[in-house]
Amino acid sequence: MTMGKQLWMLGLGLLAASAAGAVDYAGSGVGAIPDNNPNGINVSFNTTGFQGPLGHVRVTLNLTHTFVGDLRATLISPNGLARLVLFARTGYKRAASPGVSANLAGAYVFDDLLGADLWASVAPLATSQTVPPGSYRTSTAGFSGISDAGGCSTHLDLAFGGLDPTQAGGTWTLNVADVGAGDSGTVNSATLTLNATSTMFASGFESGAPGPAPVASNATGTCRKALFDYTGDGRSDYPTVRNTGGGPSGAITWTIVESLAGTLPTFVHGVASDTFIDGDFDGDGIADAVAWRPSSGSFLVRRSSRVQDSLLEIPFGQIGDDPQHVGDYDGDGVSDATVFRAGATAGAPSVFLIRLSSSGQTRTITAGENGAFPSGGIDLNGDNRADVGVQSNAGGGMARFRQYDGSSNFNFTDTTFGTPTDLYITGNHAGNLRGDITVARGVGGMINWTTREAIGGAAQPTIVHGASATDFALTGDYDGDGLDDYAVWRPSPMPAQSKFIIRRSTNTAVLLEVFAGENGDYPVANTRVN
Repeated sequence: MTMGKQLWMLGLGLLAASAAGAVDYAGSGVGAIPDNNPNGINVSFNTTGFQGPLGHVRVTLNLTHTFVGDLRATLISPNGLARLVLFARTGYKRAASPGVSANLAGAYVFDDLLGADLWASVAPLATSQTVPPGSYRTSTAGFSGISDAGGCSTHLDLAFGGLDPTQAGGTWTLNVADVGAGDSGTVNSATLTLNATSTMFASGFESGAPGPAPVASNATGTCRKALFDYTGDGRSDYPTVRNTGGGPSGAITWTIVESLAGTLPTFVHGVASDTFIDGDFDGDGIADAVAWRPSSGSFLVRRSSRVQDSLLEIPFGQIGDDPQHVGDYDGDGVSDATVFRAGATAGAPSVFLIRLSSSGQTRTITAGENGAFPSGGIDLNGDNRADVGVQSNAGGGMARFRQYDGSSNFNFTDTTFGTPTDLYITGNHAGNLRGDITVARGVGGMINWTTREAIGGAAQPTIVHGASATDFALTGDYDGDGLDDYAVWRPSPMPAQSKFIIRRSTNTAVLLEVFAGENGDYPVANTRVN
């Protein structure tokens, strides 16, 4: 089986938090927020002596400021070990760059278990109205003219949960920055509340995992997450991995190129015999680098909210499972552990096994049979939760596609399309809010892409993009418009000439080329191609 036809699995451990041991810490260093200054103001909390491990976090921020869209608030644990944006650039998105001109005045409480997120509350407000003081979920940042990524509910407890007393005790920092000109405000007071947890590992086998993750707010702002978005701006990035250690046990170095920030610092994660995937296991709206180790059947997660911390290790599945189809199957904004397990014999039923981050329970979705190629991890039927599909041989040179609700196992699509040897591309290319059926095949040395809207059945014109002999087909939203683009990575024997080539849905006439990786590397975005 080729790497493009491999599958993967993901998992999330749970750590039960209790209200026992809650301690309030008053912030020092409050005052005026510098206007149009990304350095902002740092409010400090001295938590020395806290008895962890940490289970639950709450931030109460009393402030006044005109134009909430100017602000960014970030909580950082001692020594910078873990961090999370509480809110940032509220209302800024692709089609509405000015953000929201409502004002902040009063006490705003950020807690995973309280209220909707800030985006939902500001949406109906007119200019200069006040955002109601009260309780809110934390949420992802907005990005002017770039994407609609802002407004996804995030998770304080997953970002900081599980910190031991030496990690949670010390000086916490709440950075509040005004990153737009012309408005001003003041942090009047701030309180950090930390709760110790009563049970370290509720589900019995995780290493360093917080949870369970509460379901995301029903009242959220525009929320779109792109696959392979390691920077959180709502656009897929350009990750490649390279064996820098030699042999099957050689260390793997990750390189991620982002269109605005350039090449991010490289890091070592995993060994050559692992498989490499993405998923948001800490609920911060940013993809984590994940290595799945077949020898132990476990996921090793480098969390984006705490890259300096030890890896999150999640045992789930067994040797022979395919762990490619991670997604949010329970609607809590956190990736769920998902493995595809082929039927043991020809014709025997195959299953997706999904470990739900919101409960720790395993859900079984029966889909296809031995020999079918699976795809999962994105919303296929419009209910904002991940679903699954399988591609199999229908006979007569045709391929059969079946799609299943990831919650109920209802088979809502059963259709023929393409050929059994086509690559099955996970993604949303058809121009609606659901995933589709996209296939790619080599024709005359080129890659032909064809997309069919899964529910309505309308096929899009075939697109020719990429060279079948050399290029890796990819999935991802590289222009931030909420639709996946037809994309390939082309390795070159010439140094610094390997490149990603993107046919953007926003500009089909001009290809986007991003030089990244070297010959012999592997583009991680190929893992959603089967």
